[in-house]
Order: sequence, then C-alpha cells, then structure tokens
Amino acid sequence: MISSFFGKEVTVGIDIGSSSIKAVEIEPTPNGWTVVNAAVAPTPSEAIKDGCIINIVDVSQEIRNMLRDADIKAGGAVCAISGSQVIVRQVQFPKMPEAMLRKSIKYEAGKFISSSMEDSIVEFEILGEAEDPNQMNVMLVAAPRDMIDSRVATLESAGLEPLVIDIESFALIRALVEFNATDEYLNSTIALIDIGASHTNVDIVSKGDFALTRNIPIAGDSFTNSIRSLLGGGFDDAERAKREMTAQYPIDELNAVGGDNKCWRVVQPLLDELIREIRRSIHFYQSQFPEGSADAGVDKIVVTGGTARIPGLGTYISNKLGINVEVAHVFEQTAIKTEAVNKDFIDEHGSVLAVSTGLALKELIPENTSKAVA
Repeated sequence: MISSFFGKEVTVGIDIGSSSIKAVEIEPTPNGWTVVNAAVAPTPSEAIKDGCIINIVDVSQEIRNMLRDADIKAGGAVCAISGSQVIVRQVQFPKMPEAMLRKSIKYEAGKFISSSMEDSIVEFEILGEAEDPNQMNVMLVAAPRDMIDSRVATLESAGLEPLVIDIESFALIRALVEFNATDEYLNSTIALIDIGASHTNVDIVSKGDFALTRNIPIAGDSFTNSIRSLLGGGFDDAERAKREMTAQYPIDELNAVGGDNKCWRVVQPLLDELIREIRRSIHFYQSQFPEGSADAGVDKIVVTGGTARIPGLGTYISNKLGINVEVAHVFEQTAIKTEAVNKDFIDEHGSVLAVSTGLALKELIPENTSKAVA
C-alpha cells in the first residue's frame, strides 16, 4: 500500500525498534529462499519517540555500522512502521473504480480516522465486494507523515534507498503465516502477539486473512521500568535484574515455588494487565460473529518479539487465557533456509527476526501472493 511510493526489488529488511535494530537479507534460490545475512544492533538511547525516529543521525550511523559488520551490501531496504497512531482497518466504501477512490480517499478515510488528514499518509487496497451490492470492502491504512518521513530520511542517511515503508503487522503475517513451513496457520485462526520494547501488537489472522490489529502500550520496557522503580539505579541495571528474575525458575513457576522474588512481584501485575488486554482483543474479534459460530474461535496464540524470550512466558499466557501458546522461532517455522548464517545467532535471535524477515520478503514475492497491503 504505502509501497506505491516506491517499487524496486530489495532483499534486505530493516526493523527499527525502540530497543534494537534488526536486519535480514534474503535471496531466492532454485530451491526456495535463503537467509544470506542477518544482524541485530542496539537502537541508540531515546532515539525513537511515539514511533518517530527523532535522532536520525545516530540511528542511521548504527544501521550503516551494522550492515558493514554483517557484510550486507544491499543498496536498498524495506522498513516498517507501527504503533497506536498507525490505523489499519477493514471498512466499507460505496462501490467505485479504484482511480475514483484514490482521488477521494482522504475524504472517505476521514469518516473512519480521527487524526488530521493533512498530516497523514493514507493508502488502501480494494478487497472485493461487500454483502451490500452497493458497497465494497477496503483495507484502509493511515499513518502520520512524520513517522514515515523519519524512516525514509534515516534509510537515506544510512546510504540506502527506501524501497517500501511497510506495516509491521503485515510483515509479521508474511513471515509467520504466508511462509509457514506447513499450512497449519492458513487453515486456522491465530493471534500473533508481538511483544516488543515499547508496545505490543495483537494481530488476528483467520485462514490466512488479516482480521484485526490492536496496539497495547504495555511491553518489555514497562516491565523494566517497574523493576527500576523498585530497585532504583539505571535502566540497564533494571534490564539485568529482569533477565535474572527467571534465573532459577521460569515465570510460570514463580508463584508456585514461593520465595521472595521482588522483581516478579512488580512485573506480574503489568503482565496480567497485558494479558487482560489480549483477552479483550480476542473477545472483540469473536463479537463479530454470531454466538456459537465455529469461525469465532482462536485456535492458537503465537508470541514473538524480544520479550517472548522470557522463560515460561508462553506457558504463563496459555494458563491465563486457556489457549495454546507457542513462542515463535521464525526460521524453525518457515520454509526459509538459514544454513548461510551462524546457527548460534539464529538460535539466539530467532524470536525477534520475524518482522525483518517479513520485510525482506516484501519485494521478493509476486504481489498477488502476498496479502500485505503496505
């Protein structure tokens, strides 16, 4: 969708998060797809605010250094945006040709989006006819212009050509659903829970089709800051304490074993609140169906992101929600080969490379095979 501004092929996806920057370079081969390079680097402190890159110089230099050290020589990149200000909605518009909708999209979108149309970039994809013969289903995406512009400027400053500005949710779906090694996710309804540093994205995908996305402002940094308030000291000290919290027992066992785990006492209420918000998202999705409908069930939750690496997290969420939960390891679950990349690196970072992998795939696959619209 936002890719209409650009259009050349690219094989490197760069996921710029508030905690870390991830890059994945993928090449097509006669036998499928292969990761030829991957890298992870820390995001400069306080470089991102409300989804916008506010320290373009330092972030672009970090990207340049990361690509050089990983021997990634691609001249172009696909990047992504996310956050509460990014609006992704399936809506109905009066039936009209695509060219006419493009001329009137900001007026039509203004009925569904509260933010200023003048300060937003709006794109769309016509999905097909609605039940009402006079209406059509449209996937609508809107994002603050400065959020997109800051990523374009950062990539250009890093010496890269910005080929596509995608939506993180679509990249995640592309990597974990469309390129899954089996058809399991294409034949079921799953909730993808991407728990990053600054926010958590909930994406529900039903039989391969995007159904819902929601942004929750509780994530890894929320847990770290709660520990920092408890212990005092700096953010890095609190991060270490968060990792040490599960040194003896995974979090799903901490309540049962008792003891005086002070860090867990302040993290657990936040984690439980996050799980309540995930439950609300699932209930909202289910409310779109008649009561008792077989299509309303969520068969599995798949957790990704840096926070997904907390031992016992998947089991803890599963026990709370009563839904099977698995922690994603993108290259164990996709048909993408990784022999060219160090196995220890893949094992360590597999749960955080899903978005960058989906970005790397964006321009490598024929448009009609990808349901992503960004």
